[in-house]
Amino acid sequence: MVHLVFSESPQVALSILKMVSGSGDTITLTGLRAEPDDPNTLVADVPLSIGPGSWRIVWRIAARDGHPRQGTIDFSIAAPAGVSAIQPGVDSVAAPATALPSMSEDEERNTMAIGGALASIASRWLSFLAIFVLIGVVAFKFGVLDRIGAGPADTFVQIASSNAAALGIGASAGLLLGTSLRLARESADMPDIPLTSMLFASTWGLSILAQLVVSVIAALAFRAAQSGSESSRSNGWRAALVAAVVIAATPALSGHAASSELPIVSILADIIHVGAGSAWLGTLSVIVIVGISAAIKTPDSVRPGSRVASLVNAFSPMALTCGGLMVLTGAIASLFHLKHVRDMWTTPYGVALALKLMFVAMLFGAGAWNWRRMKPRLTGDDAVVPLRSMATFELVLATIVLGITAALVALELP
Repeated sequence: MVHLVFSESPQVALSILKMVSGSGDTITLTGLRAEPDDPNTLVADVPLSIGPGSWRIVWRIAARDGHPRQGTIDFSIAAPAGVSAIQPGVDSVAAPATALPSMSEDEERNTMAIGGALASIASRWLSFLAIFVLIGVVAFKFGVLDRIGAGPADTFVQIASSNAAALGIGASAGLLLGTSLRLARESADMPDIPLTSMLFASTWGLSILAQLVVSVIAALAFRAAQSGSESSRSNGWRAALVAAVVIAATPALSGHAASSELPIVSILADIIHVGAGSAWLGTLSVIVIVGISAAIKTPDSVRPGSRVASLVNAFSPMALTCGGLMVLTGAIASLFHLKHVRDMWTTPYGVALALKLMFVAMLFGAGAWNWRRMKPRLTGDDAVVPLRSMATFELVLATIVLGITAALVALELP
């Protein structure tokens, strides 16, 4: 019987243990399970007799956040006089006093290659960007367009709503692509694990499966919201809202929040963090891409500056609220993920988090500038172009923040 102790609880469905002899013979250990009294310990049975010689335990595991890890433990068995083979379960009297196998950092030399790590980060980044825009489209519809006072028959609302739905279709396709690439990347890192086990027997897999399914549902909902009768469009937007809520929850179930000591609190904070950030910055992106263009192109007597001012006035309270929720939930996540303050500058995760905080501070500064200096100027059309430029700068900062977040999710916690 083999016992391996890890720093966090591995997902049994995403784990595999093998023993390899010096001659290359491989034995897959059976009965893989978690120790009942210690979920951080994996236990496996050795199904065959193993004889004297050099042996290696090859392990590959994934935690609840889906991060794959692998390594090896080398050991040897010396043949005592008169004993030709050692049966599994025989006491240590069968082996001479040799050094016990130990795990060292060097044993992770076969972990994900740099190219694979970059591919994993890139796929997560694409998924985050898609989630960011998808939730932003829904928040734009229900939190901005529905609050500006114009009815659904208003030409501007029709144009903005239709274009936002088209953007939502694109975001849904981006999420489907990003999630598929991520699944392919993780599958390559766990080649011995069946795809069905990955998707249906782990929290991480269920989160990936939810993203795949809901991204398709969201695309269909946005398509219904873009065309058809008024009733069809209304139902389409409602379905898109439900899809956005589900999608906001999926990153927490496949990230560090799922493996924290208090997963319920950590997951809830992460869901609010993703939802608030997307509602703030995702909606801003929709205003820049869709709202301002619709205000300029709407063929009526209302000035574009007035249209944009109404969008910004409806958006500002939501932005302030969501920004505050982002700060609060981000602080909660830091308390869960950082054991010591020094981790901020002594660990790769902490350094990346500090870098993210720096760009978030810049993002808040740009938002405050827009709110205090640009918003009062929206009484005239001449302020539309400067506002779009400053908002675009905010979105560039947000894209960088999402890229750093993708790297953070891929990094091991301190």
